[in-house]
Order: sequence, then structure tokens, then C-alpha cells
Amino acid sequence: MTEQPWRPRIVDVVALLGFFVLWLVPMAWVGLLGGAPRHWPISAQDLYSVSCLFGSASERVSVFYVQVRRVGQLGWEDLDESEYFRLEPFGHRNRFDRYMSRFGHQKHAELARRELAQWLAQTDRERHPDRPPIEAVQFLWADRVIDRQQPPRGRWRKPARTELGPVHRLGRIEFVDAEPESLR
Repeated sequence: MTEQPWRPRIVDVVALLGFFVLWLVPMAWVGLLGGAPRHWPISAQDLYSVSCLFGSASERVSVFYVQVRRVGQLGWEDLDESEYFRLEPFGHRNRFDRYMSRFGHQKHAELARRELAQWLAQTDRERHPDRPPIEAVQFLWADRVIDRQQPPRGRWRKPARTELGPVHRLGRIEFVDAEPESLR
């Protein structure tokens, strides 16, 4: 019986080529560029951001705020979202900051902002039954430009809205009868 020379199986060759083409080559390219290209979809950028290191400096930082209007109140008050989003897994940015920068600022995110507003109003009502209920919520966004000559020092904290330039309203959600749907 003659022994046949070893030959790789086609399935193994395809799998190896797929590994090289779909993961190893892009990973090396991202490593050389210092980050995934911005024109890639976010999910693809995440796939190649394994190390979670920042390869290039940011030119600006988006900052998000929540304001509420309570029953019987004329103006808006800033809501300290750190009470509702205590976990700060992203440096000193909490889950609210991460959520808004990823999803909440987009034009088509009205439903997501509405659900978040309802959750905030319901949670506020449960935690502070002595306060008047929230009748409206609005989300604000501002950009903080980072000066390359004088970069920020120390750990990051959200600046007061008065320290920033123009502030844009992302959306306003008004509740009928000052109660979010889930509380009725």
C-alpha cells in the first residue's frame, strides 16, 4: 500500500483564509492606523477594538444632560443623572453618557429617548414620592472642544452647562397627566 502525500482539506484552507482576511489583516491594519476607520459601522469598529485603548486623541467630547419639569413648576431643572446611573464603567462617564453618545443623540432615536424618559420619571417617582412628579423630560447635548495646546488635566468630570458653548436640545418628552405610561 502506497502512502498518499498529505494535502490540506479544502474546509481547513477556507477557514484559515477567512481568519486571515476577516480578522488578522484588519486587526493589523487597525493597529497601524491607531483605531478603526470612522466610516466603518460601529459594530465593525467594536470588533477590531479589542484592546480598548485610544490610538488617537479626540478633538471633542460630547456631553449630555437631562432636564426635567415637574408638575406646578414653570422652568426646567437639571437632573443629576448620577443618582440614576451610579455605575461608571467608562472612566468617569456613567451609563447615561455612554448610552447617549452611542444611541441617544441620533435623529431616529426618539423611541429610545422616550423609553429612557419614562424610566427616569418612573424611577424618580419611586425614589422621591414627596417631590412633585415629572411632567416632561428633555435631553441636551453639547460639544466640548479639546484644545491641543492646553489638554484637560486630571480625571474627567462632566462640566457645568454654563462652561460649554451652544447646547442643543435632542428631544423633549411630555407626559400626559404628568405620569409616564408605565405608572398609569
